[in-house]
Amino acid sequence: MRIGTIQRHAGMIDIQNVGKQYSGGTYAVKNVDLHIDSGEFVAIVGPSGCGKSTLLRMIAGFESVTEGKILVETTEVSGPGPDRGVVFQDYGLFPWLTVEENIAYGPKEAGYPRSQVKKLVGKYIDLVGLKLFARKFPHELSGGMQQRVAIARVLANTPAVMLMDEPFGALDALTREQLQNQLSKIQKELGITVLFVTHSIEEAVYLADRVVVMADGAANGVAGNIKKVETIELGENRDSTSVEFNVYRREISELIHGAGHEVRDHA
Repeated sequence: MRIGTIQRHAGMIDIQNVGKQYSGGTYAVKNVDLHIDSGEFVAIVGPSGCGKSTLLRMIAGFESVTEGKILVETTEVSGPGPDRGVVFQDYGLFPWLTVEENIAYGPKEAGYPRSQVKKLVGKYIDLVGLKLFARKFPHELSGGMQQRVAIARVLANTPAVMLMDEPFGALDALTREQLQNQLSKIQKELGITVLFVTHSIEEAVYLADRVVVMADGAANGVAGNIKKVETIELGENRDSTSVEFNVYRREISELIHGAGHEVRDHA
């Protein structure tokens, strides 16, 4: 990408028969196949220890794949890269930098000219609604505001893919709902690919185009595989009190907890 040009590349993810085996033979993830189209919002749910965060970390390049391969567009993942941005539950902001300085950090490190950095910061600080807090430090912000800064900091690097590991898990219910709405609008506006790990079934159904349900390896002896991929056909304006919404929520809950009859993949 030419310095000075704002450009976000396509973010297709192709996970091909991926496994992660630790020393001693224990698998965290095994035989995972999943294709995510560019611009798609996919959520991963499942019980603790099922391998969902491990899978996300392998896509991010933080952990190596021991079987199979992961492609972002046509490039095989072999480590972290600027095409993938990661948002964790822990905001990870630099406490000595202001909001705008935190957001500017990545573009500055990438060598963008000052005018371009200013343009990027202005765009994404507006997008997350923090223009009035641009010169505040992280400790002066609420948890929800800090997570908005973390999201803006990732977006300012113009990644093809945003990987999110329980980003709203530590927030109160009202703040969590506000950030869900904001994230949904941002994702649709930018067309960025999002892979979102969560323990909340309702959050997954509310946000995602598809929900990936991962199996509990400890319970069934099959390590970290995909039990089902559910396509969510609710449209953009989702009502969590609707009958249709709760049908999805109940079916996914039954899959996670091992209840109900076996169902076909809708994807």
